[in-house]
Amino acid sequence: MAQLGENRWGKSEIRVSKLHRDETRDDFFDVTVQVLLQGDVGAAHVAGDNQAVLPTDTMKNTVYAMAQEHLGPDLEGFAGVLGAWFLDRPGVDAAIVNVAGRLWQRVSDSGFLGGGSERRTAKVAVGPGEAGTWAGVDGLVVLKTRGSAFSGFPRDEFTLLPETDDRVLATSITADWRYDPVPMDTTAAWESARQTLIERFFEDRSASMQHQGWLMAEAVLSAVPEMAEITLHLPNQHHLAVDLTRFGMTDHGVVFQPVSEPYGDIGLTVER
Repeated sequence: MAQLGENRWGKSEIRVSKLHRDETRDDFFDVTVQVLLQGDVGAAHVAGDNQAVLPTDTMKNTVYAMAQEHLGPDLEGFAGVLGAWFLDRPGVDAAIVNVAGRLWQRVSDSGFLGGGSERRTAKVAVGPGEAGTWAGVDGLVVLKTRGSAFSGFPRDEFTLLPETDDRVLATSITADWRYDPVPMDTTAAWESARQTLIERFFEDRSASMQHQGWLMAEAVLSAVPEMAEITLHLPNQHHLAVDLTRFGMTDHGVVFQPVSEPYGDIGLTVER
């Protein structure tokens, strides 16, 4: 006999921006929100009874309405307000709200430059189960031309990769960390974590992408005392040396082929 398992419903990719005008200087916030709810909506699945199903269109409209008073630099705070609101709706047992903020670079008091891949992220879960507050960064692209090695790895009949004591190392950092407790100033905590990730990537010499991730995570935990754990996803964006001797040229080792895929898929979680 068939029975319904775990399920949820929600609205994703809700784009909302907000302008905060001051006398001489404006601020601009641009976020994408995902709302996921859990509750007793089994009748909607098995019997077509929608009495307990909060419409996803209502979720979208709620995000717009709440943005006017609550959207600002504290993305975790905005996610928390939304989570508490939805948890208070009839039939909702748990709510998870993800917020990703597009980063705009200020060029004047009323002008901004954007378009990059990097996002600030926040997540708040309320209700039974996985409750808590997370923050993070996604799409933080970094590359260094020296200071990373990869050698001493096992070899078999299919291993062609040469060992190296210095190479180009590049990745698009995705980092998610859990707060316990939530810092008073979430923006300052996020900026400290991001800056530490960048500094450690460029300043530390690493023996592998795994080693690089450990050095970065260890430093971030030290820099942000409210952080309980951090998870890093570090796809190794390879730059493969091109053998110019095939063309009868002297190869100085400075020409590479960037390879988007396949890529090394490195992930780790470091706890306090």
